[in-house]
Amino acid sequence: MPHQIERKFAFGPSALDDLARAFDSAWKELSAQGVEMNSEEQLRCIRTKLAQRIMEYATEGEHGVGHLKEFGLQGLPHLCAHGVRLSKRSRRSFLS
Repeated sequence: MPHQIERKFAFGPSALDDLARAFDSAWKELSAQGVEMNSEEQLRCIRTKLAQRIMEYATEGEHGVGHLKEFGLQGLPHLCAHGVRLSKRSRRSFLS
């Protein structure tokens, strides 16, 4: 299903690099915390939602990799509603 573009926004090469680094860092953290997905569809959904949250924050002017990563991870409770399970350690870490 194609994604609707709500507004036009362009990122330069440096900002794109920051977005990619923030996403990769957030994904590694999720993987290290034991996030379990039951299907490829859930995997795609989580990756897409994480990327959307990071890009959303970047369109507001934030380009710090650490801040972008943390904002993306803050959406984890919402992402978990899609059938993704966290280990108990992960829940304490992300939901506190």
